[in-house]
Amino acid sequence: MIRQLEADAVVVGGGTSGCYFAWRLGQAGLRAIVLEKRRLADVGQETDIFHMDEVRFPEFGLPPPAGEELIGYYPTGLAWSPDLLVQNEVRYPFYVMHKPAFHQRFFRYVERENGQILERAEVVWPLIENGYLAGVRALHEGAPLEVRGRIVVDASGIDGTLRTKLPADIGVETDPIREADTLYVCLEFRDELPPGTPSGLNFYPFHKAFWNPSRGKGAILGIGWPGGYDEAWQRHRAWREEYYGDPGRVLKRTQGRTPYRRSPYSLVGNGLMLMGDAAFQTKPFSGEGVTSSFTACQIAAEVAIAALQLGDVSREALWPYNVRYFRGQGAKFASMFVQLPAAAELQRREVDFLFHQGVIFSGEDFRQMNLDYETKMSARDTVAMAAKLAWGVASGRFSAGSFKRLLGVSSAAAKVKAHYQRYPEDPAEFDAWVHEAKRLWGERTA
Repeated sequence: MIRQLEADAVVVGGGTSGCYFAWRLGQAGLRAIVLEKRRLADVGQETDIFHMDEVRFPEFGLPPPAGEELIGYYPTGLAWSPDLLVQNEVRYPFYVMHKPAFHQRFFRYVERENGQILERAEVVWPLIENGYLAGVRALHEGAPLEVRGRIVVDASGIDGTLRTKLPADIGVETDPIREADTLYVCLEFRDELPPGTPSGLNFYPFHKAFWNPSRGKGAILGIGWPGGYDEAWQRHRAWREEYYGDPGRVLKRTQGRTPYRRSPYSLVGNGLMLMGDAAFQTKPFSGEGVTSSFTACQIAAEVAIAALQLGDVSREALWPYNVRYFRGQGAKFASMFVQLPAAAELQRREVDFLFHQGVIFSGEDFRQMNLDYETKMSARDTVAMAAKLAWGVASGRFSAGSFKRLLGVSSAAAKVKAHYQRYPEDPAEFDAWVHEAKRLWGERTA
């Protein structure tokens, strides 16, 4: 006999996104059941330590970390040029935190609001009735389980456990993420570091690498790179050995994946919502996704609460989640996904030139990127930047091809952002919007 459960919402995935959404629903008097395929004690262990912007805690109604959660607090960080001659100070405070303890906090939040979290519950198949997603079939500790809800949420992470099992006519893209759209993140925890090695938060944009605090006087040396774990670890080793050799003692190495692609064009269907890594809502400039997902989850929760209270969970009723997300953070991220690949293709000498000239990689640029997910430039600033780049081309320190490419992607990014800011309020206009979006992305259109 199949065990059956029912709630206002079924959330697939017990990470920070799924639990934040479930917690917000619970605060409104609605009940969520969260399905997590791992043991709850294991959630967050693969990352162990992460950092989170100080400013985001009040933004999302969260108390700052304390006790076991808190590893350290850093009001500034450094962005390093490839030649290490420029270290731009980024005045933007971060907490360094213990990720498993952060997850445990959210488990408590959900359960405090009458929610339920089932560990070792793996989704097998969606339940679709009369064109609506009505729940899921799962295996809970190996036994069959059916969980029904008026809204079903996929917050299962990069592989989109639920999304990729849905029929194509549900209203969202169901294709699995490609390897080409994935960043492979490799973390090395080191201790007993000798004098002269970095301390605090350090970012190496050219190498897509970082040297951040760990426990005590230890450090985490990390990198995010496309192409697979082998390629990422090779890049990690080359960066470390070039600058720092083989310092201290390796405590452990961990690895994971994060999505690096545009979000699906729609995040809703009848009875369905997508969020977090399952909706590819990671920051394009860092690959980090906790706080950017919270932005989406906060919108999704407000829309879901209104829909559930009205008794209408149709695609049309959930559509405001699309509109609000894509006209805001989604538009900024789409713009970045157009621009950043061109910056990543720059040669080492070109990145050094930009650092030395305070173009793109200034401390203020990084601060704005973290805070607002975009850099604000006046017409005067734009002209000054173009003049510096032109001088770089004339002096042989910056290639004409890179200059032309940066100008081209800047124009293309502005068009993509403007298109997302015009995301249609009426679902009937969605197909036409997608057709134009695909053209701007250079994707094949039907």
